[in-house]
Amino acid sequence: MNQLIKYFNKPKILSIIGDVNTGKSNLIYYLIKQLKENYSFNLVTFGLKFNVKNATIINSLEQLENCRNSLIFLDEFYTLFDLDDRKKKRQIERTLRLIHHNNNVLVLVGVPENFKKFISGKISTCFYKKVTFDNFINGSSVKGNLISYEGHGMGSKTLNLLKNEVLVFDKDYKILNVPYLKEFDSKANNKNIFVEKKSAENVGLEKWVLSNINLVAGKKK
Repeated sequence: MNQLIKYFNKPKILSIIGDVNTGKSNLIYYLIKQLKENYSFNLVTFGLKFNVKNATIINSLEQLENCRNSLIFLDEFYTLFDLDDRKKKRQIERTLRLIHHNNNVLVLVGVPENFKKFISGKISTCFYKKVTFDNFINGSSVKGNLISYEGHGMGSKTLNLLKNEVLVFDKDYKILNVPYLKEFDSKANNKNIFVEKKSAENVGLEKWVLSNINLVAGKKK
């Protein structure tokens, strides 16, 4: 069985933390794929770029509170929690306390600065992608747990992992592999925004070469 899915063994709150464009979404879809291959379960999602078959999509904290016996992925959870509104803090804390009571496994996905101290303190397992330390909130447990790490990829300012690597913290540290899933890469078909123009000299040269090739071909006939 895949080593990553062993962390989804009981009701808890997990996190996937990484800077922008570091493979967080790929990790989400890989985890879902591996779990589906081994188990049947209720899947609830928010913010995923690709819909997952048979998943229930939610769009509010009230809907999250009503989830029972489910695996829940909240991508860009910051927008669902609306953390800029200080009045929401009490509601969020109540919602997070209900995760265990409602027998759910909750995965919060975001960039380092999304993980406020009161949220970080409720997370038991962290999946770290490539991150910049200065982007974390000082005093947060998700930063403290990472700073204590001294292994592969650890630098003075960043945890410098490849896109196919993830550092898992769950009382101890492990680097695990995450295969790339092209079918869930929203950027796979992106084209260059700026295409270099050909200079007048190069265009003229190309025309001259083509005309001479055609000329030679005509003579051979």
